[in-house]
Amino acid sequence: MQWGHIKTLFILSFLILNIYLLVQFVDRQRDSDIGVLDSEDQSYEELFESENISLPDLNEDVTEANYINVSEITFTSEEIDQLNSMEDIAATLVEDNFILTQFEKPLPLPENADVNSITALLAPYMLYPSEYTYWAWNEETNILIFFQEIDNNRTIYFNQNALLLFYINDNDEITHYTQTMLGEAEQQGNAETLLPQINAIGSLYDRGSLAPDEDVTDVELGYLSRIESQVFAPTWRITIDEEENYFINAIENLTYPGEDMEFLQTTIDKYMDKIEILPEDNELKEPFTAVINQKFETENRSEPE
Repeated sequence: MQWGHIKTLFILSFLILNIYLLVQFVDRQRDSDIGVLDSEDQSYEELFESENISLPDLNEDVTEANYINVSEITFTSEEIDQLNSMEDIAATLVEDNFILTQFEKPLPLPENADVNSITALLAPYMLYPSEYTYWAWNEETNILIFFQEIDNNRTIYFNQNALLLFYINDNDEITHYTQTMLGEAEQQGNAETLLPQINAIGSLYDRGSLAPDEDVTDVELGYLSRIESQVFAPTWRITIDEEENYFINAIENLTYPGEDMEFLQTTIDKYMDKIEILPEDNELKEPFTAVINQKFETENRSEPE
């Protein structure tokens, strides 16, 4: 009987010792992981310096953010009347959420046009110009792209429902534009810790998208949806050498390239489905359809066979 008690004490002692050792191991492993993260942050900076990769000032002080949900707005007849009251343009509303506008006389773009001059020229002809920001002049299709800003002036990237497109002819004149818009953002769930900017840039390097002697020229926080939905994730836009953009989901650390042409093609397909709804006697339907056919037929002919 005494030996049984002794054996039980030994078992309990070893069990307590194992628990203690396990706790010590977990604590040391956690400290080690934190040390690795810290060293990775530091090593990226050292690595970029050794690879002659320059960085902008990484001064974004946002460390947490939410996913957001945003719905399309419904344009009113009063807003369309406002556009039609302006000189030199005619506008029509499709399905309450898509505006097609035509310039009665094509609007010439100034020579050596830059972002400021283009924005100033176009602002008087559209609804809510301050809600959009210039993105790019796609030279393959001759289309100007503006993305909508939302939630403290953060850009919504590549969403068909938050977009202004201006269509330019071969004489550098704007003939039409289309507009869609999202409403107020609603935060989803709890705020999530964001991937630090240096780690987002590091993930591009690790994946081979950032090479030695290249410059990271801009890093900005916006929103992007992986699918064409109205739920958007906080996303780092990272620009390399002032022209190539990558998008890093700031919560899930997923990378998306910025494909302007692919986005335009899918967007125009959707928009043309909307245009088909217009009655045949609508004065804007045929001219706009002709513009789109010319642009994308020209693009297709330019591709190597």
